[in-house]
Amino acid sequence: MPALFFDCSSGISGDMTVAALFDLGVNPEAFTAELEKLGLNSEFHTHLSQQSRQMIAGTKFDVHLTADRSSHSGHADHSHSRHGHSHSEDHSHHHPHSDSDHSHGRTYREIRELIGASPLSENVRRDSLAVFQRIAIAEGRIHGCAPDDVGFHEVGAVDSIVDIVGACVCLELLGNPDVYCSHLFDGNGTIQCAHGTFPLPAPATLEILKGIPLRQIDESMEFITPTGAALMAEFSRGFGPMPLMQIEKIGYGLGTRDTSPRPNVLRVVMGTTLTDGADLESDTITEIVTNIDDGTPEIAGTFPAALLELGALDAFLTPVQMKKNRPGVQLTVLCEKSD
Repeated sequence: MPALFFDCSSGISGDMTVAALFDLGVNPEAFTAELEKLGLNSEFHTHLSQQSRQMIAGTKFDVHLTADRSSHSGHADHSHSRHGHSHSEDHSHHHPHSDSDHSHGRTYREIRELIGASPLSENVRRDSLAVFQRIAIAEGRIHGCAPDDVGFHEVGAVDSIVDIVGACVCLELLGNPDVYCSHLFDGNGTIQCAHGTFPLPAPATLEILKGIPLRQIDESMEFITPTGAALMAEFSRGFGPMPLMQIEKIGYGLGTRDTSPRPNVLRVVMGTTLTDGADLESDTITEIVTNIDDGTPEIAGTFPAALLELGALDAFLTPVQMKKNRPGVQLTVLCEKSD
């Protein structure tokens, strides 16, 4: 199957994702034509450039806002802004608001209406809204408000809209390949938000990555933004080493600052996934295990059959030695994650 592997050795953000996909060969004219369907042309224009980070050449993607002449220049640039963290000012976390002052960001409700009413393809509309929904739910849970009312810059700023919709457009222009992602990590420093000083990972990033393997490393920079986290949480089929692939192209998306010694680069590998000599399929199931030391054999013996009737894929008992040398049983259930 056609596939992309996101190597997040320097983290991931929305703009770096778009830049890396461009570096794989996305057509700029086709991309621009799709973004114009949002009807926001008066609020921004995009810019592509070829640059390098730590001697690695790649593509830089910028969104220039026309309203305040400010520039979106890679909010996962892993740099220390005047706030001391890697978010750009446009992507700092702000309290939600209920008005529609777009200088403070649109709400998730407004974004849903904007994208839903656009002539973007069905796939791009669906995927973009799914990513926005992840961020809105996370921000709403953190701040104690309904997702529809979330109006943070992380959700509603024009550059965030362009990053997320743009990433979905790029994936469609590349043929909607399967997406895989490396293990994710973030730094162990702090981030300055409108609410105060928070430890990394940023609160929204941590909320979005629930259920996804994540570790911290002994570096003080932010490596994953909420937008980058939401894109991988939505699209990646798994997190770990690169699957067996026949490699065709490699794209490099650059962040803003030239950090050292870790290149501020997102590497995306395009290719075709292969099998190890056999046409094998795999899926993921859940194993639930508990030890029981105070049940009679007559009762324990009824468990497997009852669980199978409820939809378990398998259920079985194993003799175990428990505390105080009492004999017991270990009950194991294999089932779908949703069950």
